[in-house]
Amino acid sequence: MNSLRLKIAVAMAVLVLVATSVVGAISYRSTSARLIAEVDDSISEATTLLVGRGDDNRFRIPARGLLGIYSVRVLNVRAETVNSSFEVDLPVSDAALSVVGVNRGFDQSTVEFGSERFRVHTVGRDAGAVQVARSLGETDRVLRDVQRRTALFVLVVSSLAAAVGWLLASTVAAPLRRLTRAASEVEQSGDLNVALPEPGKDEVGRLGSAFGSMLGALQRSRGEQQRLVQDAGHELRTPLTSLRTNLAVLRRHPDMAPDMQERILEDLDSEVGELTELVNELVAVASGELADQPPQDLRLAEVARRVAARVGRRRERSVVVEVGVRVGEEATVFAPLAGIERAITNLVENAAKFDQSDAEIRVEVDGGRLMVIDHGPGIPEDDLSLVFDRFHRATASRTLPGSGLGLAIVREIVERHRGTVSAVNRPGGGASVGFELPVQDAPTSANPA
Repeated sequence: MNSLRLKIAVAMAVLVLVATSVVGAISYRSTSARLIAEVDDSISEATTLLVGRGDDNRFRIPARGLLGIYSVRVLNVRAETVNSSFEVDLPVSDAALSVVGVNRGFDQSTVEFGSERFRVHTVGRDAGAVQVARSLGETDRVLRDVQRRTALFVLVVSSLAAAVGWLLASTVAAPLRRLTRAASEVEQSGDLNVALPEPGKDEVGRLGSAFGSMLGALQRSRGEQQRLVQDAGHELRTPLTSLRTNLAVLRRHPDMAPDMQERILEDLDSEVGELTELVNELVAVASGELADQPPQDLRLAEVARRVAARVGRRRERSVVVEVGVRVGEEATVFAPLAGIERAITNLVENAAKFDQSDAEIRVEVDGGRLMVIDHGPGIPEDDLSLVFDRFHRATASRTLPGSGLGLAIVREIVERHRGTVSAVNRPGGGASVGFELPVQDAPTSANPA
């Protein structure tokens, strides 16, 4: 039973079948009890007329024509038949035996004889008992008719329920089938531009909307991957071309002057370093390494000081950290340590690359805000909004080494943890580039960062 329509149809049919069967059984029992009660009332009236006068010894059974639908039997104290108009020899039930010989004793019970049932009232008297009986044949015929009608009703209603369930399931399953076809088409062709059912407000409609949103996200992800590959190919092409050119020069001129060889080797070393940096950045972006780092409570000022010391030694530059007074040293952010260290490192390295002077690079930390300030040429106004894009490099910086991914990685790390990035030019020259992360209310780690 793999079909959703069939499952729903069968479920509805079974549910209605059980419900109508219970209702039918209750109705049948109620009807049976009511009909038996009517028979008991009629027998009670006849018993009153037949047995209500005279004493036991002088009781006489009326002529058959006077009895009508009732039969009368007189029993002695030993429950033996003294006189009877019964057409069949009905057995005396145990309940009836208990009132034989008991004055004013009374019992009413149903006695079966063959395939027929009789309703029998027994009136106890000192000398035995008198029984008045009536056949339940007509009552049983009515009850059998009720049974047939009830069974037919249950069958018809259950069939209708199954049909309604099938139609309902078909209505529900139609958009699901379209979604299934769309998913199969995407799987087979790889084309994400597939037709989807019209979105609705019910669960199926919301499922279709979610599926469409998923396809949109996949399209955007594919587009980003394609742009990444294209941009990476473009960025790799320049250093690789330079490498091939320099290698070709070395092959053609094996006897060139030592100073020329040294310059070419220095160029090769620089180009290999640039390629290495680019490949490392590409791996970080494409592998999801930036997203897998667990966040923790960090004191941003402490992390900035460690990074400043490390980059300062490597670059042989003065990199100082200044902490604001808003929350001072206690400012805590919730982010991955390795990610924040990388973001700050990329910012400081970027500043050192563009600031060719010997002036110090300043890192300002105020709460969750960190800005790296240099004394370089600044950022062209047209490029301010683009500096955090992947592989974006200003025209003036294309001659400088770099992957074009450093600031893009900063943005990815920061925005992943509900932060923002910014870049502005300083009035006195240079640029201020950095980010801001939400500050925790209070440090929750005994030893953050």
